[in-house]
Amino acid sequence: MDNANIAITLVLISAFMHATWNAVVRAGSSRFMTLAMVDGTALVICLAALPLVNVPSLEVWGYVLISVMLNTVYRLFLIKAYETGDFGQVYPVMRGVPPVLVALFSYFLLHEQLSFPSMAGVLLICAGIISLTIVRRMTAQMFKPILMAVCAGVFIASYTVVDAKGVRASETVLQYIIYLTLFQSIPIPMLAFFKTRSALTQAVRDHWRVGVMGGVFYLASYGLVLFALSLDAVAKVSALRETSVIIGAIIAALFFRERFGWRRMLSAFVIVCGIILIKVST
Repeated sequence: MDNANIAITLVLISAFMHATWNAVVRAGSSRFMTLAMVDGTALVICLAALPLVNVPSLEVWGYVLISVMLNTVYRLFLIKAYETGDFGQVYPVMRGVPPVLVALFSYFLLHEQLSFPSMAGVLLICAGIISLTIVRRMTAQMFKPILMAVCAGVFIASYTVVDAKGVRASETVLQYIIYLTLFQSIPIPMLAFFKTRSALTQAVRDHWRVGVMGGVFYLASYGLVLFALSLDAVAKVSALRETSVIIGAIIAALFFRERFGWRRMLSAFVIVCGIILIKVST
């Protein structure tokens, strides 16, 4: 199996894990506390794994610190989006914005060019994802969560490009995964500890299993993406990763009782067509 096919396989596995840990955060009674537990779990795992890798170079430290800042802002928008909106509508917007922006960023900053079938596949995936937001008519109440989701998507695109450069500059992919996740998993648990210590303690006592599952899936999902970013074009990896919205739509229907009708089925079909175009172009 060549690098392109390995990357596709890794990203599709990652998509399932990503939708799952996002659903864990959305399902929590307090999105902030649930995300704090998810990040806390990833933090503990990365601390235990530190002896496996060398300390990064100064260049890699720069990418890690920039990515941590972008990730922290993304998480704050993520929390606000899930506090005010439905999972099935917020999640597709948040994941639909990055592929187009990443394609533009990677062209101008990484000098990566996609073939026509690959670009068509990226655009089809984006169209399918965005179309998931129009399952029902937009109302004034939906504007705020949609805006928060768009802002989150912008920061996702930004840190994806930074991480693509960082993982390629690292000694090993595992080195970047461990150090990036270690430091980006500190801010939210720290904020939760100092602002609402008693609520965090209660959440850990009552829902630690959910937090651990979410943390493991979160760490594994982005770890697989970072491996894929080291193997193939950033725009293709980003677009494929966002196929997690199909899984997210199914989760929204099964667990959050959000409607899954023919429009979502059509959107899923468009996304699958985009995946096929990317696959045949490799």
